[in-house]
Amino acid sequence: MRPLGWMVLSLVWLLGMSQAPTINRADLAVRLLEMEACWETHRTSEEARQRATQTLSDGITAFFANRLPVLTRQLTITCARLRSADEPSPEMIYAGTIGTRFQRVVDTKAYESDPELRRVRVFSYYEATPPAKPLALTLKVLNGTQVAEQMFAEWQPDGQPLVLPPLPEGDYRVRFELNHQGTRLRAWELPLSVVNRLNERLDALQQALDAHPDADSTERATVKMTHEVIQACTTGSQPETLYPLLKQLQFADALVQGWKRNARGWEPKPGDYWMATSYANGTHYFRLYLPKQFQPDKPIPLVVALHGAGGNEHLFFEGYGLGQVLKEAEKYGWAVVAPRTSSSLNHVWGSMEAVGKLIKVDPERIYLMGHSMGGAQSFAVLAQRAERFRAVAIFAGAGQPANLPKDLPVFMAVGREELTFLMNNIQTAYRRLQAMELERLQYREYPACEHLMIVREALPDACAFLASAPARAKSQASSSN
Repeated sequence: MRPLGWMVLSLVWLLGMSQAPTINRADLAVRLLEMEACWETHRTSEEARQRATQTLSDGITAFFANRLPVLTRQLTITCARLRSADEPSPEMIYAGTIGTRFQRVVDTKAYESDPELRRVRVFSYYEATPPAKPLALTLKVLNGTQVAEQMFAEWQPDGQPLVLPPLPEGDYRVRFELNHQGTRLRAWELPLSVVNRLNERLDALQQALDAHPDADSTERATVKMTHEVIQACTTGSQPETLYPLLKQLQFADALVQGWKRNARGWEPKPGDYWMATSYANGTHYFRLYLPKQFQPDKPIPLVVALHGAGGNEHLFFEGYGLGQVLKEAEKYGWAVVAPRTSSSLNHVWGSMEAVGKLIKVDPERIYLMGHSMGGAQSFAVLAQRAERFRAVAIFAGAGQPANLPKDLPVFMAVGREELTFLMNNIQTAYRRLQAMELERLQYREYPACEHLMIVREALPDACAFLASAPARAKSQASSSN
């Protein structure tokens, strides 16, 4: 039976996302990462975090109520409060209204010849009074180094149009910066991929899928996902990730080349992979990270990371401290898999099965972590097969635990400014775990921290806790394989 907290948060997410009128999920992802960058810059100051936590918490409440304009305004104010104890200026509030969109994947020749493909569309996240004097805008195109720059000393959304320059094939970041009297108000980035022979390569992927129905199921699902995502981009879809899509297309091309040799196209090596797999009559999406210490012939520890409601497989890799879990994985030499949630737990078991076929996983060092709804899912996963995991970290988790093995180490983290109903749930879960008399149970409350940023603040402690988990007794370890 699913924990009630998981079902409630899932329902809120599904209702909220289905009713959002103008601001889409990709737009929200951009604002979330912008706020995370502000937090990362100022997080060492507890005073700055304390100023921001209530505003951010109010934004999370607005998200659950599907008040997305209110959420984005609160994210603007959160950044302002992180920077200064002064009230946000009218110019800063207005700057927060500006959103940008453009076609994320384009064909090289078409992009060069058609200025309309290069046009940046501007929209409003919420309403605010424009300042008396227009803001200054800087637009930069980046590809490791700066490729192009446009500067507008006085820019208005309904004034001079923004048009990106023609570019050769490559994955780029387009960075927007709004300034007022020499002070930067906001900065955000969107990805852009320019692809040679785009339509031809998409057709080749589809032909390969048709010609190789018996190819490895994970490779087929990944190629199919790549085709669907990039094809949708050509009709205006906005992906919910900053993942470089030319890189993704090249990865799919490499998988297909393996099929043509009657072999697997997968060649495991360190890197960040966006993949999918078929499991239990469904398709499940996940991100996989292999650290620089990875060696194909040696088993590697694996972290299974479950995101919160409203998120997806990209949240641990791009959000939550701008991918803090990957920095921790590099430190300890761990692989990380983050699946997109499904209505059952098949996303967990399916992604773990796929990763077990892609690389050699050390079965005695598989760790589980989850945030919010992902915490509730973690408890549900443990209720089914706790023996699969060596240790667990729960960040502001919903749901309640069932009986756990006494030798399963559990780390629990919550911000002191957590939403009241979740704080009550978390403390109840902690008392239940205490009653189980686990050999290792650690509970920590983090000051100047709320529901969303608890993962960033607690991850270093959580990973140190996971890494210190003792090896199982040989008899128990062998029974869990």
